[in-house]
Amino acid sequence: MTRRAPLAMLLAAAAVLLLVFSALDVAAVPAHPAGVSEERRVLVFAVPGLTWKDIDSPALPNLRALLDDSAVANLATRVTGVVAEPGEAYLTLGTGTRAVAPRDVAGMSFQADEPFGATTAADEHARQQGAPTDAEVVALGWTLITQANEVAEFGGSIGALGQALADEGVTRGVVANADGADPLVPGEPIHREAALGLADESGAVGCGQVSPALLVSDDAAPFGVRLDETTVVAAATRCSTPRSVVLVEASDLRRALAFRPRATTELAEVARVDALAATDQLLGALLEELDLERDAVVVLAPSTLPDPGLGVVGVRAAEVPAGYLSSGNTRRDGYVLLSDMAPSIAGLIGVELEESGLEGRTVQAVGSSTGGAERRAQLVEGESAALFRDRVLEPVVLSVVISVSVLALVAAVALLRGWAWARTWLERAALVLIALPSMTYLAALLPFHDWGVAAYWSFLVIGSLIVGAAAAVLRGRWLRPLVLAYGLVIAVVVLSVAILGSRLQVATVFGDSPIVAGRFTGINNVTFAFFFLAASVLACVAVEQIHGVAGRRLMIGLLGAVLLVDVAPMWGADVGGALAGVPAVVLLATGLGRWRVRWRTLALIGLATVALVVGLALLDLTRDSADRSHLGRLFERIGNDGSSGLTTVVERKLAVNIRSLTESSWRYIFGPLAIAGGLVAWRGGARVASVLTAFPALRRGGPGLIALAVLGYGANDSGIAVPAAMLASLVPGLVYLACRAQPEEPVA
Repeated sequence: MTRRAPLAMLLAAAAVLLLVFSALDVAAVPAHPAGVSEERRVLVFAVPGLTWKDIDSPALPNLRALLDDSAVANLATRVTGVVAEPGEAYLTLGTGTRAVAPRDVAGMSFQADEPFGATTAADEHARQQGAPTDAEVVALGWTLITQANEVAEFGGSIGALGQALADEGVTRGVVANADGADPLVPGEPIHREAALGLADESGAVGCGQVSPALLVSDDAAPFGVRLDETTVVAAATRCSTPRSVVLVEASDLRRALAFRPRATTELAEVARVDALAATDQLLGALLEELDLERDAVVVLAPSTLPDPGLGVVGVRAAEVPAGYLSSGNTRRDGYVLLSDMAPSIAGLIGVELEESGLEGRTVQAVGSSTGGAERRAQLVEGESAALFRDRVLEPVVLSVVISVSVLALVAAVALLRGWAWARTWLERAALVLIALPSMTYLAALLPFHDWGVAAYWSFLVIGSLIVGAAAAVLRGRWLRPLVLAYGLVIAVVVLSVAILGSRLQVATVFGDSPIVAGRFTGINNVTFAFFFLAASVLACVAVEQIHGVAGRRLMIGLLGAVLLVDVAPMWGADVGGALAGVPAVVLLATGLGRWRVRWRTLALIGLATVALVVGLALLDLTRDSADRSHLGRLFERIGNDGSSGLTTVVERKLAVNIRSLTESSWRYIFGPLAIAGGLVAWRGGARVASVLTAFPALRRGGPGLIALAVLGYGANDSGIAVPAAMLASLVPGLVYLACRAQPEEPVA
């Protein structure tokens, strides 16, 4: 075997396996449904703040019956924050990409003939846009909204849905008015953000009604007004011509939610129940005007304001089987993004949106044999698990940071002062902390969102103690406990993404939050850190325990397999993992294999990384657009938008990366570890030398570990969380090694 053969073996094996498995994944892409009737009408019924728990209410028989015959999902509505503002929610709905809408102008939509200043809203719109319009509804804040999005980090073309429909001759209508003359909020009585959902590129909607003509006085209603059902239905029917899309907002729900902080709990609940009943009655009246054998209905909650959570979404159409919705963004049944609704609504009327700058993907229906009640219960469970995950995230992260920091500081002091009695306890504590991340993933198998926080913490602590105790039993062979503890991390991640469809990633603290909506499948950034760190340690153990060619082959096979699982589109689908993992793994393998690193080697590593990423992207591009992973969509965007498509993504990730330096709780780990490291550097040279003597592979693998941390920080938008999570897993391993390898007791 030549000096370069192992490196070539690693790269070739990984590339071949990726090509084979990616090709298999391409063959499994399902076909999309056929075209739709030229007479179809699409009703988009917006129900702000509605959750799946509400659907079983006796006040909602029409809505419940409709959704039971629909394909349904939890809707992730996050835009700039976990809870989307109505303006940015509706603008995202109409853009197909996350978009921002300044709150003070987002609701400034008017009937064209409505008085505005000395003239009318139509005249003001003409002054702003430089041309008159015959549209019935105009958004007078459109210019300011456009300017805000030009400097925002998301890209996209606002009004893409409305403009595409207009270009294809589809009638667009909006009927909504959430105005509330609240004396406690002077200057904010106008809330007509719903018009942004179907506005074209000039901020206009051809048909509709948003003026106070939709409202009637009602002393019992929040802010003294409510929708007039007859007027709303008449306005919607007027716009609902053959080949039309009409958005109707249940604006009474908006007023009920705004009223809640200003009323007693009992009165607020009565107001919301009344609004739900009125909403259901309105839906029933609207459905009477449609032919459900031909027309389509989309029910969605574009925002969960004021509470974090997941919204309701359902699609009822003749070609859509009752079941669950999914999309290329989530690749998980029962979850879709708000940005997915723009291409989906367009598809229901037979219009295809331009993919340039488009974040959303057309939703797909997955038929289900379960009834509507069972599907609702499953979606409620999904939201409950997501809310529970977000609630325990910060305490778990801080607990890990504090525990690892205390372990490092105590170990530094104890080992420097020769406290032999502390070694056994530190050793066992280290093994417990290595096992902890695995238990957080396995917790997804049990309904802790029903059992509560105490049960969750008990599972984490007891499970970690059991694994630590099992590893300690193997202490006769000093590296085997590390193999068990770190091997469990690898086994759990592989089990999740390769066998369980990423089930252990969803709604787990170090996995993915459906509410944050960063990922729904595959390997996320923090999991990448734990996964690759564990693999790196085991690779060091492999060459240490199995000498010669066999050990190097085992090391290469392990690293190649981990890389394959991480970057393969049907498993990890980790773009950042490819960018950071490939060069780091090759550098690690080179060091552990005792092969020399030359500038030519580094250049080959860079070329191999680029070639692998490009190859994966090209394979991903052969799949249907709705099913492409993050990498394929990135290259798709570059193909459509040129270099600006890449710079938009890079700038957004860089901004999030930089914010992590001051916002992530993981950052607190660096100070204590720096102090512990300083103590060891000051007086602990003998201990360090003993560890490196007993475990020399650690020295050879050091450059690869450093590269993994640095590249992981730069290539992933979680930023500082990646190297911090690596340290949280590596430091306990180092403490264990320091406890076992003493100068006075050299280990053979």
